[in-house]
Amino acid sequence: MLEPIINHQKNLNEIYKKMDFLRENFIPGQNAFFEELLDLAKEMRSELEYHFNLQIHSVGTNPKVEHLVKENMLVRDMLFRMLYFMMVKSQENSMDAFLKFDDFEEIFRAYLKKEKGLFIQNIRAELNESEIKEIEEKLKELL
Repeated sequence: MLEPIINHQKNLNEIYKKMDFLRENFIPGQNAFFEELLDLAKEMRSELEYHFNLQIHSVGTNPKVEHLVKENMLVRDMLFRMLYFMMVKSQENSMDAFLKFDDFEEIFRAYLKKEKGLFIQNIRAELNESEIKEIEEKLKELL
């Protein structure tokens, strides 16, 4: 269930790994690191927007589980704010951009785990098989 959403996590993780590698290998005074972080933060923002839109336009259309998607939108907004902060600080060549990545990482990793487990369990608990199939069909249409 929700395979397209869970599979899209791979795309998010690839960008995350690049961001983490950049942080781990940061050399002070090298503006190229900030330029790369800026590009990766923009890419992550775009992929997260797509990721959450998959939920909104599939799971979020069912009134019984709409509240679950709305809870996830709070996490989305926090992640977006952190990415925006990293983008601004990257443009300023400020170390704060990399420091904010620690906060981003914590919330991002926890969210992906929740999505694979609790989110799906909650949907299964509240919907019957035909409603779940309807969500799966909407996901297929979106791809």
